[in-house]
Amino acid sequence: MNRTVPRDTTTRRDKTQTRWIDLHLHSTASDGGYPPSRLVEMAHARGLSAVALTDHDTVAGCEEAAARAAQLGVEFIPGIELEAAHPRGALHILGYFVDTACTALADLSAAAVQRRAERNREILERLRVLGVNLPQDVIEPDVPRHAIGRPHIAHALVRAGHVRDFRTAFNDYLADGAPAFVPFMLPAAEAVIAAIRSAGGLASLAHPVRLRYGSSLELRTLVKRLRDAGLAAIETIHPSHLPVQTREYHRLAEELGLAATGGSDFHRLPPKQEHGVGFGRVRVPYDLLESLRRART
Repeated sequence: MNRTVPRDTTTRRDKTQTRWIDLHLHSTASDGGYPPSRLVEMAHARGLSAVALTDHDTVAGCEEAAARAAQLGVEFIPGIELEAAHPRGALHILGYFVDTACTALADLSAAAVQRRAERNREILERLRVLGVNLPQDVIEPDVPRHAIGRPHIAHALVRAGHVRDFRTAFNDYLADGAPAFVPFMLPAAEAVIAAIRSAGGLASLAHPVRLRYGSSLELRTLVKRLRDAGLAAIETIHPSHLPVQTREYHRLAEELGLAATGGSDFHRLPPKQEHGVGFGRVRVPYDLLESLRRART
């Protein structure tokens, strides 16, 4: 899914850096547009010193990405992105430095895959009742079955001519409150954090702006609760964050003793490719990775 990139997501401090990283990337192991090895090659070509692969609900692409990163001299951090329950919908938690063979993490990932498959079947059935026949085998045939979600169904609706564009697919059928919307039952954030920690990993709250919090106090209360459950970092730099929000999240991380992370949430290149270091206009300085490593001790 293409991401909307704001005018500028850098800070004054970022522009003095010479080494850059990206700690939020997706490959074809979940819903990204490029195989893990190709994604690392693209990162290397853009001058990135370190990357983390954080596919949704799976670490399946980490071995391939790590091997290519070693060949190219790019530091690689095995990661994952998991969803957890939140009163306003869902929150996403990134796991870094995870042991990809951890049983607890594998069990949590498998449960998420099963929930998504069941949800997809119900969405397609609701669409059928509405007169929109969309067989599952025509939904992103090159995407692993376990990775298919609402964005893929939306794209399929566009390709089949049922709607004119991606946004309309969500507004008319798939968004919360739309006729084909199906709620997604998610685990508690504490359980997700515990699984990441059991895998030797470090848990980071992804793109906090998407939590749709009502006030800074509400956000702080939530993050403090997650910190007390083992959260170690906040993704302060993200394409959906305005500069003022990036600064707010940096302050919150400092106040609560959390590390700051950042990444492009990259899935695939937009039709008109943007040039520069990294993906889009996101700039994440290398020293955030160093502070993330210190947070593990």
